[in-house]
Amino acid sequence: MAYNFGLGTRLSFGEESTAGTPVSTTIGARIRSVDFQEKRQYEDVPWLVGSGSTRNANAEILTNTDVAGTVELDACYAGGCLGLLLKHALGSVSTTGSGPYAHAVSLAAALPNPLTIAVERGTSGADDVLAGCMINRLTLSCAKGETMRARVDFIGMSAAARTTSTPSALTSLASTYLIKHTHAGVLAFNSVNYTLKSIEIVIDNKLARVDQLGSANSDQPAITGHQEITIRATLSGTSNTLQAAHRAQTSSDVSITFSDSPRSLAIVGHNATIREYADPISGVGIVEQTVTFRCLGDDTDNGILATLTNADSSVVAS
Repeated sequence: MAYNFGLGTRLSFGEESTAGTPVSTTIGARIRSVDFQEKRQYEDVPWLVGSGSTRNANAEILTNTDVAGTVELDACYAGGCLGLLLKHALGSVSTTGSGPYAHAVSLAAALPNPLTIAVERGTSGADDVLAGCMINRLTLSCAKGETMRARVDFIGMSAAARTTSTPSALTSLASTYLIKHTHAGVLAFNSVNYTLKSIEIVIDNKLARVDQLGSANSDQPAITGHQEITIRATLSGTSNTLQAAHRAQTSSDVSITFSDSPRSLAIVGHNATIREYADPISGVGIVEQTVTFRCLGDDTDNGILATLTNADSSVVAS
C-alpha cells in the first residue's frame, strides 16, 4: 500500500490582480505545518417524508465551502516569504536603500488584493489551490532557544479540486537567513530597556468570510472590527517599573530589533500602553513578569511599523 507522507509539503504564493481569480504562483516557502484547505459543509433537507417508511433523510444540499486555515513557518530575514506576509497583513510598503534595502511595512487603510496559495501536499500528488486568500491574523513569536516563528491564519474565497500543481522554486538554503533567538536585542519602552525571555507580536485584522446568494463560496473577506495590534513579552523581574506604568496608563512606543548584520527586523509598536500585567509567585526563584502592550494610532503613526532590511529590492521577494 502506498501511503501519503507529509515530507515535501510546501507553499507557493501568487499576488492576484482580481480578488478570487487564481494566478500563477511565483514565490515558494518552506513550512513547519499546514491546516489550510477547503472544507465543504452539507445539510440534510428536512422533508417530513423519510426514506421509504423510515425517518432517515433522503436528500442533502451543499450549504457552504469554507476556505480557511493556519500555516506555521520559520520567519527569515530573506528567503522565507516574511516580507510578503508582512505586506499582506499590514498593507503599506515603502522601500529605501540600494542593497541592503529597508522595507518599511505599516498599517494601511485597506489590505492588498488577495493571494493565490498552492499547498503541495507532500507525496500525495494531489495539491490544493486556494484563491482569494487574505491574512486574518499574523503572529510572530520568538523564545529562548528557538527561531522566530510566523503563524498565519488565512481566510479565502474558493478552492479548486485537488490536482498536481507545479510548486514555485524555493530560495536556496545559502540565501535563506533565519531569524534566531540569539539575534534579539532589548525591548525598549518609555526610555527603559528590558531583556526578554520571549516575545509575541500579533496583528489581528478582524476579517470574516462574506456569504452570498448564488454561490457556496465566500466573496472577498471583509472587515468586521478595528484591527488589534498587541505585543506580549515575558521577562525576568528586576523592578516594579512596568507594573507602575500599567497603573499609570503610561503611553510610549515599544520596540525590539532582531539583527544579523547586514540583515535585520525592527518592530515598533506605536503609542503602546500596558493592558495586562502579571507577576505571580509560585516558588523561591526569579519572579517572571508577563506584559501585554496594546499599540494604538495617532495623527502620525497608525500602530505598528515593521522594517525588514535585506538584499532584496522588493519586499515580496523576501
